[in-house]
Amino acid sequence: MNVLFVLLLVSACSAAKLRPKATTSHAWLLENGAEYSQIIFSPAKNLFFALANNRVDVISVSPGSPFVQMRFDLPLPGQMLAVHPDGELGAVAHNSYISFLSRVGLTPVVATFTVPVVGTSGLIVIDKKACLWPNYGQWTNIVCVNLEGDFESCSSSIYGGGLAFLHPSGSWVYSPETGLSPQSVHKLATNSTCMDQLWDNPGWGDYHYGNHWWFSYDGSRAFLNTGMTVATTADQNTDMQVHGYFNASTGNNPHTWISQSAQGDHQIAGLKPDTSNITLYSWPYLMPTSTIPFPVPSDPRATTPSPQQVHFADDGRLYTVGKYGQSGELWGVGYIEFN
Repeated sequence: MNVLFVLLLVSACSAAKLRPKATTSHAWLLENGAEYSQIIFSPAKNLFFALANNRVDVISVSPGSPFVQMRFDLPLPGQMLAVHPDGELGAVAHNSYISFLSRVGLTPVVATFTVPVVGTSGLIVIDKKACLWPNYGQWTNIVCVNLEGDFESCSSSIYGGGLAFLHPSGSWVYSPETGLSPQSVHKLATNSTCMDQLWDNPGWGDYHYGNHWWFSYDGSRAFLNTGMTVATTADQNTDMQVHGYFNASTGNNPHTWISQSAQGDHQIAGLKPDTSNITLYSWPYLMPTSTIPFPVPSDPRATTPSPQQVHFADDGRLYTVGKYGQSGELWGVGYIEFN
């Protein structure tokens, strides 16, 4: 009887932990949401940057419903958008061109330059330059271009189609390959005019490193979309060592988006492909603590919600990006406040 009581108590406690937290949420469909191909959230500015075919809209949801705070008109169709960590500079990759996005006061400024890259699989903006990963060719080179339009092909060869994830320090880029098996991850330094390769992942062939990386609030770990976590350090002996999986899994535990709060207990929000809820995880153990509903706009067009992104911000909110409509053609944004 005592054993049964203990088991029932443990079960009850576990269930209680997974109850949704008290929250208030808001969400809206974007006015031109059907035109966007990519949306990036800037935690430095609490703004959304949305790429359409011929423009980039900077969208604010403060204090109320979303509105376009600034618009950058592009001279060519955009392939990919990237934003500097400080939110002050953006870049759009085109076929054989790159456009830098900045502002003078309240005036948007677009400067476009030619680059020897016709298709892009990775793009970062750091240290007054943009770097592009070509999405073609068996072996190719990263190309970096500065704000004056001078470009340089980096010396290290990469396999075409590599991805690019900027570490919170701004000092490194982790670049998983997508066209080779087993998969390798290149680590590159950003502190020059180009990308200098440092080293590759240990244990080549032991793990699959996925196609999307997010980082912990302190930069000590990377969260992979496979559900695996790895150390991110300046020491080659410890960098990219496997640090376990979410929910103490022993194998892949797929996620579509992960974000960690820099405040309080540093809780982690995760989106999984098989649910429309947001799962909150503890730090550093990555165990689920509760679930909360993904916000849905009170609009009759906002059917079939498909959560896309979650972002903790310094204002304490959890910002969200979703797709809605029968074919997922309508983008929407929102936020959750924890009571």
